[in-house]
Amino acid sequence: MSELILSLAASLARLLPGSLKRAIYHTGPIARFIRRGLNRAAPMGLTRVRVAAGGLAGLQLELDLQAEKDYWLGTYEPELQAAIRDLVRPGWVAYDVGANIGYISLLLARTVGERGKVISFEALPANLERLRTNLALNELGAALQVTPGAVIDQSRPVEFLVGPSGGMGKAAGSAGRDEVVYQNKLIVNGISLDEFVYSSGNPIPQVIKMDIEGGEVLALPGMTRLLNEARPLILLELHGPQAVRVAWDNLTNAGYEIRQMRPGNPVVSRMDALDWKAYLIARFP
Repeated sequence: MSELILSLAASLARLLPGSLKRAIYHTGPIARFIRRGLNRAAPMGLTRVRVAAGGLAGLQLELDLQAEKDYWLGTYEPELQAAIRDLVRPGWVAYDVGANIGYISLLLARTVGERGKVISFEALPANLERLRTNLALNELGAALQVTPGAVIDQSRPVEFLVGPSGGMGKAAGSAGRDEVVYQNKLIVNGISLDEFVYSSGNPIPQVIKMDIEGGEVLALPGMTRLLNEARPLILLELHGPQAVRVAWDNLTNAGYEIRQMRPGNPVVSRMDALDWKAYLIARFP
């Protein structure tokens, strides 16, 4: 019965349009009912599965289906998936800053193709292990380079705060959630993207995706030369008013146009129009 339920969920994920899946997700009673049923059917621990739908459909991932159904069903960050599909081009160099377990890194690799390259930045050891596993499960992994560390303002060792789940964290001094909710700390390699490119000789990116739990207040000041000279496409998640201000100042000073990452991608003309958590597309006009 459990296998039948999971098979049915995968089939529906493939067949239903994204708008309907989002509507179901946002309908509380229905969403809770579906989650309870899937949780009863899903195995415990990490399981190797084939992604049912979305940009990674057909690829393999090692997932905890109790907590990571959105990766498996392809419903993870649909606006970000759409932005990558619509804006990223074959042959590009892509940086995935805050790669987690590799979903977006693999999506970028599938999009940029054999002539492109993806460099994935991740600081947490547990995520790095799963990231490398998920890349190795797919032929696309050959186009990917894993760079352990936290992207910040300058290259140096940095204290990294680990969240309660162990799968989330941020560099000390980041914006967003109060640091008291992060229960553990470790020292990781800190990486400035300007130094990574212009001092260490790594390839210049045409797109940077960044989701680092408020660490964008450190990362953006460490990539001002990239913003002003290379002008890559930026796909950015912001966490809190401090992050909004830092992003607004760094991106607009470099001449970027800022748009919301949602259908139609409306232009953001005022900083105060952005919420505590904002998903943005920044492009040079």
